[in-house]
Amino acid sequence: MEDKNAVLYQISFCIYNLIFATYLIKVLDNMSVWRVILSVLFPPLAVYDRGCGSILIVLILTILGWIPGVIAALIILNNPRKGV
Repeated sequence: MEDKNAVLYQISFCIYNLIFATYLIKVLDNMSVWRVILSVLFPPLAVYDRGCGSILIVLILTILGWIPGVIAALIILNNPRKGV
């Protein structure tokens, strides 16, 4: 009887891990939370995949004042990409 319980426990543990891993992949695939954190810490790095123009604008605004750079980075990250 103990072997049966051990097997059932292992099966339920594997199912739980599979569900958790699926959830974790969905969260990490989005990466929006990490982008927001990065836009607060170093705004130009958060918009690196949006093109040179976005990086340049955010870099200039960050040099002029940190808050305008953060706001610009958050606005750029909030806009969906065109043509992708």
